[in-house]
Parts: sequence; structure tokens; C-alpha cells
Amino acid sequence: MWLAPLFLMVAGIYGVSEVAAQWNGVSTATLVADYVGKALRAIPLVVSLGLLYHLIRALLSGDAQPLSSMVAALRPQLRDASGLISRLLPLALMPVLFAAMGMLKMQIPHIMPFYLDDLFAAADRLLFLGRQPWEVTHAVFGSTGATMVIDRLYTLWVFGLSVAIGYFALIAPRSERARFFLNFTAIWIVLGVFGAYIGSSAGPCFLASMASPSAPEYAGLMERLVSIDAALKANGGMGLGALQWQHMLWSAHETDTIAFSMGISAMPSLHNAIAFLYVLLAFRIGRVAGIIASLFALTTFVGSVHLGWHYAVDGLVAFAGTYAVWLGVERYLRTA
Repeated sequence: MWLAPLFLMVAGIYGVSEVAAQWNGVSTATLVADYVGKALRAIPLVVSLGLLYHLIRALLSGDAQPLSSMVAALRPQLRDASGLISRLLPLALMPVLFAAMGMLKMQIPHIMPFYLDDLFAAADRLLFLGRQPWEVTHAVFGSTGATMVIDRLYTLWVFGLSVAIGYFALIAPRSERARFFLNFTAIWIVLGVFGAYIGSSAGPCFLASMASPSAPEYAGLMERLVSIDAALKANGGMGLGALQWQHMLWSAHETDTIAFSMGISAMPSLHNAIAFLYVLLAFRIGRVAGIIASLFALTTFVGSVHLGWHYAVDGLVAFAGTYAVWLGVERYLRTA
């Protein structure tokens, strides 16, 4: 009974995105092909990881013929029509969800222009007793090497998204598959749409471009990031991915470009929301998995502030919102 609400959520948000897009003279359909293309390119990786998972399980069990055991384990799953649908339908729906979310995110400045950045900056200042959170993270992790590691780990979130979707669609038990996709989709819609429009804000890295009154409080942060980026490039390495993406996003914003992965929104942080969802799911697998997921979520939270993407309150609201969605999904699964 979980595929129907999943389909309805995705179809509903796609319809909303199309209305919003048509209002501004564009169409969400233009993005669907891009997201489908990206998803198709990820299939070999996802399938390879799935096969590797089953092979490792066979090897760890001490099986003398691990390949034969892997094929034997997969054969009944491939013959189960309802099981195949429960695996493939979520995979087919995710590009549609991401296209709808991307379009709605790009329409925020037109429908609900950024208006809460200064309030969130003030909230952070209050929470951190007169200082901005980035001052704390850079006091602890402010070296070029540490910032580079944080930047790379923050970027890893995108790769983790593909792995998580593939794992829960193709490998996880049906109950966990339902739990993941219902939570995942609801988080993107509840927090990524309704939350983003209600809390319309751009984030610290864009304050100077918006001539925000709070921009001076983050000038030191952006100067540090530019300096670290230059140091990395001077040593023949890659610069900070965060600065490259921030430049691309603001350029797309200024030119009103409709494209894959564009759009600006700070509150609430979907990076932090999804990372926290991994924590909730991982602890159901085991304590070690939960601890690893918690470390990733903590790194994501620090990185969101350290790299100028988010206010600390963006992450805190995301954690609370994710847990609220989790409780709602758990209640639905118990009664469905």
C-alpha cells in the first residue's frame, strides 16, 4: 500500500511545479529529460554496486561458489512481478520528483523572493552568543587541508544520494524500501517546497550579491574561502567545489536560467535533512551503521555552515522537520 501514496506525491508535486512553471512561461517537462538522462547514466554504477553487495554476502558466508549463489539469490527476485514493480517504480519516479523540485526551487525568487536571510543570520548570532557559526567552524577546521576535506565530503552527498536510492530500491527489504522512499519523497516535498517557500532565503554565500544588511558578517568567511581556493589551485590541485557551484548558481539566478541542478534555497537545508534521514534508517540496520551515518550527518552540518551554504538554523529546522516526517510515515506504515 505504499506505492500508491508514493506515486500520488510525485504526480501531485509535478502538477504543482508545472502550474508554477507555466505561470512564468516555462515547463517542468524541459527538465525531466535531463534528470532521466542522469538517472540512466547512473544505472551501471547502481547495478554494479548491487551485484557487488550480493557477491560480498556470498563470500562472507563462506560459500564455495559465490557467483552461483549470487545468481540463485537474484533469480526469484527477478521472477517476482510485484517485487520488480516495487523496485523499478520508485527508480522511475525519482527523476520526475527531482525535475519538479528543481523547477519549483528555481521559481522561488519569482513567487516568494528571498526575504528572511537577515532574520536567520540574527538567529544564528543569538544561538552562538554574538558570533556567527562559521567563526567557530573556521577556528577549529580553518586550515586549507581541513576545509578541502570538508568540501569534498560535502560534495559526496550527491554521490550518496544515488547510492541510497539504488540500495533501497534494489537491495533493501520491502518494508525498508517503503520506509525510505515515503520519507525521502515527503521530505523533498514538505521541506523542499513548502518549507523553502515559507522560509525563502538564499544563504550566507549570496548575501553580498544581494546587498544584504547582514553581508558584512559573512565577508570574512567568503574571503577565507576564496583564499583557500586560491591556495589549492596554486599547488596544482582542484579548488573548492563549493565556490564553483555558488558561482554557477548565482549566474543562473541572475540570467533566470532553467537548467539541471540550478535553483537557490537555504531554509531548510535538504542536505542536512537527507543526511539525518540516513541516520534514522541506519540505526535500524545496526549500531555501527548508525554511528557512521551520524558522523556523515555531523560533517554535512558543519560543511553547510563552513562553506557558506547555510545558516546553522537551516540545519536545525531540517533535523526537526525530518523527524516530524519520519514520525508521520511510521504512523502510516503501522496502519496501512
